[in-house]
Amino acid sequence: MSTRDFWHLQDWNDLASVRARLAGGESPTARWGSFEETPLHLAAAAGAAEAVTAMLAYTREVDIPDERGRTPLWWAVEHLQEQTVQLLLEAGADAWRPCVGAWTPGRLALTTGLAPLVAGTPGAVPLTVAQRAEQARADRLISVFSAEKIHTEGLGVTFTDVLGEEEVIRRLGADPAECPVFQQDSEMDQMDLFDAGGNYAVGVTGTALGCIVSQPFSNALDDDELARRLAPATTYSLFFNPKGGTFGRLYRDGTVIRHEEIGSLTPCADAPPEHWLYRFWQQPCIPFPHEDANLLAYACAMGGITKATARDCWALSHGPRRIVRCR
Repeated sequence: MSTRDFWHLQDWNDLASVRARLAGGESPTARWGSFEETPLHLAAAAGAAEAVTAMLAYTREVDIPDERGRTPLWWAVEHLQEQTVQLLLEAGADAWRPCVGAWTPGRLALTTGLAPLVAGTPGAVPLTVAQRAEQARADRLISVFSAEKIHTEGLGVTFTDVLGEEEVIRRLGADPAECPVFQQDSEMDQMDLFDAGGNYAVGVTGTALGCIVSQPFSNALDDDELARRLAPATTYSLFFNPKGGTFGRLYRDGTVIRHEEIGSLTPCADAPPEHWLYRFWQQPCIPFPHEDANLLAYACAMGGITKATARDCWALSHGPRRIVRCR
């Protein structure tokens, strides 16, 4: 049996198997896989405390990095595995070792329930008051988009700092008087609303700091055209491609200044700081109450809407306040 081929299939609850493999000469720090991770990385991420304990008896390379520089402790933190984080720290893992750019496992842990485990470790760098406040604002926005299930497959949504539904409707080229306000409720059928609107219909819902423009069943109105119509404004358009991938575009006054694919992969060293702030580093096995809540919150904030309420999110979970025919 090859470490390279089979550790990723290991049943971490089968401790006898793990011990037998280690006793048979298989290394807990042999690199393999697309990220050159080791069995110790995998066990740490899985929260397999007994397996990690067994592996630590066979190696002193507790901070062995994968291809991107991430240690087993990093993997345990990004999967929020308290037991294996504790074991690795007790074995001498460095919580403040830079792994991805300047980012450390300890820095990530301080924004989670794991904070008490790393706060007093050697080299600890506490969060500043400003950093705590910034993270709290981001987490509040994530919680807003976690309030209810939002079907995101195929969803196109644009967040903009243009104030007022009527102003957005006018910029889209329609007459507000011809776009009545719907009574939003839990029984609203978005499909019926958009079918009645025809092709190139979008939903418009006002918030205290801007508007949400939604296309839940298609991305018929091109992001570039939508941004040009809404200008001058800050807009962020997000598209959950049903064929795979989630893509975002940030516009300033109709000009695209950032085009990116976002999702659950750990951000790169040169990623915008907002990717870390909105927890793109947390792995999908640790879901938010709604799995895309952090992506929607990020897009909302990048579009200039830094505060929202659960009722604002009805624009995506139940339906918009108004339907606008754009052509």
